[in-house]
Amino acid sequence: MPPIYRIHPGIGVARLGNSPDSFYIGPQQRAELPTECDALGNPIYSPDGMTVQRVASFKDAEGRIRRQAARFEVWVYDDESPGGRPLKRGDRIEGGGNAGALVDIQWRVWLANKKASWYQFKQLSGEHGYGSDHPLRNAAITDPKARQRLIIDPGPRSVDGTTRRRASFDRDGGENYSPTFPPPLVPCSIDTLGDLLTDNDGRLLVLGGHGNSGSYLFDEFGQPRIDNYANNDGWFDDTSDGPVMARLVMYSELVSAVRFIDVEAPSWVICAYPRFVPEVLDIVTMEDVVDDMAVTQFAERTDIYGKDGTFNDPPYIPPTDTDALIHWRAGRLRWNPSFKPWFYRDIWTILFRPDQFTYLCNILGQSNYPHNYSTRGTFDPYKLGVPPQIFWPGVRKCEARCMQRHHDGELFVETLGPLYMVLQKQIENELKEKGAPLPAAGVLTDDMSARLQRALQKFANAIGKPKKAEAFDDYLERWRKASDEPDHAAERQKLEQSVTEIIDEIGLGLSVELKFNLRRLTDEHLRKHLIGKLLDDCRATCIASNTDDPYRDLRLFLFSLLRKPGEENDFFLDGKPSSRVHNLPLMPLLCGDNPISNTLPSKFLRLTELQYYVLRQWAGGNFYNEALEGWPAPNPWWPYSDAPPASGRALDAGALSNVLGGSFCPGGEIGWVMRNPAIWRQPYRIKADPNFYVFGQTAAQANQNKGRIPEIDYSTYTTDALSLTSNFDIGLQPGDLTKSMSVPWQSDFNECSTQPIDITYEEWNKINPDAPVDSLMQREQRVWETLWWPAHRPMQAFQQTAAGNWTFLDWTPGVPQTAAGDLKMVTEWWRLPFIIRNPAYDFTTTKPTSSPPATPPPYMAVERTRR
Repeated sequence: MPPIYRIHPGIGVARLGNSPDSFYIGPQQRAELPTECDALGNPIYSPDGMTVQRVASFKDAEGRIRRQAARFEVWVYDDESPGGRPLKRGDRIEGGGNAGALVDIQWRVWLANKKASWYQFKQLSGEHGYGSDHPLRNAAITDPKARQRLIIDPGPRSVDGTTRRRASFDRDGGENYSPTFPPPLVPCSIDTLGDLLTDNDGRLLVLGGHGNSGSYLFDEFGQPRIDNYANNDGWFDDTSDGPVMARLVMYSELVSAVRFIDVEAPSWVICAYPRFVPEVLDIVTMEDVVDDMAVTQFAERTDIYGKDGTFNDPPYIPPTDTDALIHWRAGRLRWNPSFKPWFYRDIWTILFRPDQFTYLCNILGQSNYPHNYSTRGTFDPYKLGVPPQIFWPGVRKCEARCMQRHHDGELFVETLGPLYMVLQKQIENELKEKGAPLPAAGVLTDDMSARLQRALQKFANAIGKPKKAEAFDDYLERWRKASDEPDHAAERQKLEQSVTEIIDEIGLGLSVELKFNLRRLTDEHLRKHLIGKLLDDCRATCIASNTDDPYRDLRLFLFSLLRKPGEENDFFLDGKPSSRVHNLPLMPLLCGDNPISNTLPSKFLRLTELQYYVLRQWAGGNFYNEALEGWPAPNPWWPYSDAPPASGRALDAGALSNVLGGSFCPGGEIGWVMRNPAIWRQPYRIKADPNFYVFGQTAAQANQNKGRIPEIDYSTYTTDALSLTSNFDIGLQPGDLTKSMSVPWQSDFNECSTQPIDITYEEWNKINPDAPVDSLMQREQRVWETLWWPAHRPMQAFQQTAAGNWTFLDWTPGVPQTAAGDLKMVTEWWRLPFIIRNPAYDFTTTKPTSSPPATPPPYMAVERTRR
């Protein structure tokens, strides 16, 4: 195969910090601590030279938060490594008719912030397009040229691994571009969106801004102020996003000159707020969202989701073939009922997450206690991970009896009698009217049963009896094949005729309608006999009677609590008072995409369809336990891998596993735009507007110039300004992923703590019992205080006092969840502590934890910067 060059991760995540120079490298795996590095971005290794050092301090010596760098590298996919491998200097590469050694990598990045120029965030309004009456942010600014100035656009920057290893996205760094930055702001002006640098291996590191937010309306009385969690005119912040492109530089022996090769497509980077709880995953992560979209929209796993009958030979549909995907999605798609997920890899990594939240908040702590892995909890992996155990010797004996009874006609007759029960009362009434009683044996008498068996045996003898020690599947296949062969057509016709005659005798004296129904039921039953369906059913009974499943009820109980697709506005289900889950809150009990307004309400979070499907298979007992199978299994008390990602796709997934995947109101780092398949080139790779990611000079021009003209000199040829609209057909521009998020980010971050959700009525978030006065509505009104996303914005945390005692204290003391608190968060965010795993806690414990949490607690707050 011709080599393909790709950047990984497909979407990298940089995070803000107010430390001017200190930074670290972002995590590459789920719930992983970041990697320590030197000033050039080179990872620092432990004394063994093999293991990278994890960050021990998230703040610098002055107590300021260090920035997190998003690191990118180029991978090659070729005959030598079909699954891909990272490129290194000196590796042989080829392309454009040339081949040679890789000597350098050029990188081009364009960051922007479009928040102030975009539409106001109004919950789910806009996810499927904005109406003409949807309000804009800073709507008082109407001139298009003036609105263009609302975009923070430093322009593109380029670096390489040799001569130009650093660049800055500052207002003074646009020597070949005309940047746009806001005027002086209060409390914090914005002069940069971040920096670029390359490490000694030529990998790219993108650093975001410094967490500065401010308003230009500070000269008015009462300003600056924050009035809304998402939309605040006059405000800017220094979050950003944009495309990341790479060009390979090789020395070609064929022409004794350098030659250039562009990678297949760009990656993307988002620069967001700090991840204060890096080792606790959200119930739904952005990895979960993208994986769900990959399966349901891009046909990535047609072995588990697709058209019925194709699961054993799943079709391949290229993710870039839009027409084929539209045709596939228009079909009747379903989830594969036979798929078996792995417990520790697929299932436990979901079930493990809820209990971690109990160390980040005390809201509903008492009612949440059963949903943990305490000694009295329901989340014990040693129970939940036990699949049904089947006694196969018993099944084989039972199968042998099924084959013999099938051959003798007993199975047909025994299962036919119950079918007639649906007609028995009508037959009895008709016979009674005519003075003829129904036989004591029912509709199917012993004599008729014997005659049916003889007819069935005669046909079965023509096919052949079960052979000694013949496997069930072999007999079933032989039966199905023979019963449908032309050689047995005469015997099959005789059987059908004999059965019809016997049934017609049963119907003597009955109405035409009852005779027809008797024959219809019998003919359908005979068809099941001939195609082997009765045999299959008999085997299922054999398996069920030889199966031990001691924890089935526990699995079904937990699964029945999960909120299904379409139940986002249901607090609980009250239809079955006898049910174990009657009037219990559905899970996850977290805020949804819109628990605020009455327009498109979506009160509570639910799992993705893929997550729900995996847990449905588990609840039904269709799963593997790696430990019981003798396969490698992780520590259940820390189920996430510590090994470096083994593939480019693993890098893609790892980067997004630490990004919030819901609730999108507007969300954490990025919002509901990520659910739209139109923005994706393929899963984990954004469709980018070529006008804003391609190098200023093409690879062919660079070849012609022999690399003597720096790429930065070509950025002056950028003619298109960043758009004030979106065009998903062309692709995303810098700033398009984050432009719907709150401005400033600190306002939503502060207020996404808890939300009082009105659960009085399913379709309303707001009711008004005061207009008109309705005391009955007021007395019946019910409100539930619900968490937003505690793994990103905790409420409380364990902190150790000077005396060594552990106390559960507020995470943001002195910063209320009010407009005044939002304004204070703009300048106080960097003082907040990080919450990490407690090194004094034993995470290798092989038994459920005690309840309440043990001392020392598993998670603790560190590095609070005090005044």
